[in-house]
Amino acid sequence: MRRTFVTCTLLGLLMLMVQTTWAQFGSLIDKAKKVKKGADILTPWSPDKEAAIGEASAAKLINVFGLYQNQDMVDYVNMVGNTVARQAPRDINYHFAILDTEAVDAMGLPGGYVFVTRGLLANITNEAELAGVLGHEIAHVDRRHLEKEVRAQKTAAFAKEEAAEKIPTAAELINMAGQLVTTALTSQVSRDKESEADKLGLDFASKAGYSASGLRDILDVLSKATGDTENKRALALWQATHPPFSERVATLTGMLANYPQTGQVLDDRYLSFVNPEAFTQQTAPPPGTGGAADTSGELDGIISKGVVVLLGGQLPEGTRVKVRVAQ
Repeated sequence: MRRTFVTCTLLGLLMLMVQTTWAQFGSLIDKAKKVKKGADILTPWSPDKEAAIGEASAAKLINVFGLYQNQDMVDYVNMVGNTVARQAPRDINYHFAILDTEAVDAMGLPGGYVFVTRGLLANITNEAELAGVLGHEIAHVDRRHLEKEVRAQKTAAFAKEEAAEKIPTAAELINMAGQLVTTALTSQVSRDKESEADKLGLDFASKAGYSASGLRDILDVLSKATGDTENKRALALWQATHPPFSERVATLTGMLANYPQTGQVLDDRYLSFVNPEAFTQQTAPPPGTGGAADTSGELDGIISKGVVVLLGGQLPEGTRVKVRVAQ
């Protein structure tokens, strides 16, 4: 009887201790769960997830602008891009393409999808400048800059209670691609990430054998071009998403003293592949694919910071889109 009483007493004390402990530490446990949930959101995407989101986002971006399909020029941009990309630490299968727009811009999406516009190519004068631009975008991909930006958004479609390695469903991919492309076209990546991409862009291009001054030189050209009012529309996309040209030129100029002065420029080779006059010879899209003569595939768009952003809709792969602007 006494033993039973002692046992019951001990059980009662244990229960009391458990209740006291929960009262003292329950809030900490709840906080720990929230921290874990936040850590899951900020956990880098698995390679498969990154590739899936990158591919969907690239398709979305292509639907906005269309692709410039001069195969020799595309092959050349891929050759330069992959030469530079080999200097980046992460093992990614990079894809390089030319967007069919006069807007001056370049962007790198998760999964190794890197784009330059024909408007930018028309302003570049040598291969070292192209290598510098591509190196900057490769650095964004390598360091997951855009991925980190969208994951950090509290209301992002990505901020769900799901494992980082989970491959999104088709519906989730459409959501994620739309948000990621909108972020890429309208939001400015933080200054520290842009500075890191500039520095790494110099590193990658220089290690690949190019003159490290390429990125600085093309930014200097674009900086001077901003003084012409006719250029403002073409430069609006770049200026909406990047720090001022003059700041970056000054910073890069200071860095160049630390790099070899013997890198290749290759202006003749660039001009043999990239002829701005060829941009007027774009082959018309096949009938029924959303070209100028066929408006059946048009999608609605909005203007954000002077940039047209696609809203919703799905089209077959390869469809060229003429975007209607909603005022």
